[in-house]
Amino acid sequence: MKDLVSVIIPAYNHEKYIKKCIESILKQTYKNLEIFVEDDCSTDDTKEVLKGINDKRLKKFYSRKNKGVVQTMNELTKKCSGKYIAVIGSDDIWYPTKIEEQVKVLEENPKLGAVFTEIDLIDEKGKKYPDDDPMYQVFKYENMSQGQRLRMFYEHGNHLCHPSSLIPKKVIDEVGLYSKAYRQLHDYEYWIRILNKYNIQIINKRLMGYRRVREQNTSVSSSTSDVRMFNELFYINSRMIKEMKDKIFIEGFSDLFRSKDSSTKLELLCEKYFLLLNMSYDCHNRNYAYSLILDSNNTEEIFDLLETKYKYTLNDFYRDTGQKNLQYPDRITSEKFIISIREKDEIIKNLNNEISSMVNSRSWKITKPIRAIRKIGR
Repeated sequence: MKDLVSVIIPAYNHEKYIKKCIESILKQTYKNLEIFVEDDCSTDDTKEVLKGINDKRLKKFYSRKNKGVVQTMNELTKKCSGKYIAVIGSDDIWYPTKIEEQVKVLEENPKLGAVFTEIDLIDEKGKKYPDDDPMYQVFKYENMSQGQRLRMFYEHGNHLCHPSSLIPKKVIDEVGLYSKAYRQLHDYEYWIRILNKYNIQIINKRLMGYRRVREQNTSVSSSTSDVRMFNELFYINSRMIKEMKDKIFIEGFSDLFRSKDSSTKLELLCEKYFLLLNMSYDCHNRNYAYSLILDSNNTEEIFDLLETKYKYTLNDFYRDTGQKNLQYPDRITSEKFIISIREKDEIIKNLNNEISSMVNSRSWKITKPIRAIRKIGR
């Protein structure tokens, strides 16, 4: 008999979508499933819709107080007994062969930490967004090594779609559950934990529909959420660099080293310092770089090495500690920010070409490029 796969569905206010979500799971060609769904105190009729769905593989739970998606996922994960565990949003859908194709990959590659797929973006009615929608580029990457993947994370942010994942339970047992400390980037932080120990694989087929509703939820698009996202991103990426194994760090980041022959523990620590010092997502927070040195038990040796090998003096350090931090861009939403990291260089190039064209044609209208630049957070 095929190995059991556990599916968890954290549900909240998705009365319009949850039935199709569950139906897409029940219609999987891979049949040996257990499905756990929990309604997290929805204020619509999600609970009533769930009561009308019956299948012996489906186990329903109803929270007495709103706990949030992370705690709900963690509690459902503890109930799982499958060899593999998958998460799906209660408004998303899977295509029939998703689980079957992912299990096959994991069976053929037992050392993988997770398998993901590409996605279709769908709207409120289940209609696919056109292929030129920029969000497709956020979630489209080829397979690569652990170091290369973490480098992509460092430069472009998260590009793995959470509800497309399938993770061996042994990996979850090793790396732990999702951290409740992160409200917006909990999945991103989780992929980094997995990648520090295992490689992952992406099936280059669209095996699910990832719903993006045009009416934005104000709770996740407010200025407070934007600031939180920046704070979470800086902390997660700085911790990623600090804790990265030496071999993975060299593999993914050696082309950025100040000294290409850096290889010892202290030399790599210095390289991590310079990397964190210059880490920028349209703003800076250099405190994570400083703490890398100041929290070390080898501070004197590090300062000597910085000066002799890297020509970075104590005065240079003092100069940098006097720099301002975290000058947040104005009015950037989470989605626009994620897209801008990947696309802003191309957009700026196009804007420069547009400006040159307008100058040459004596049609000098600066307002359009200024608005575009503001739009992407420059």
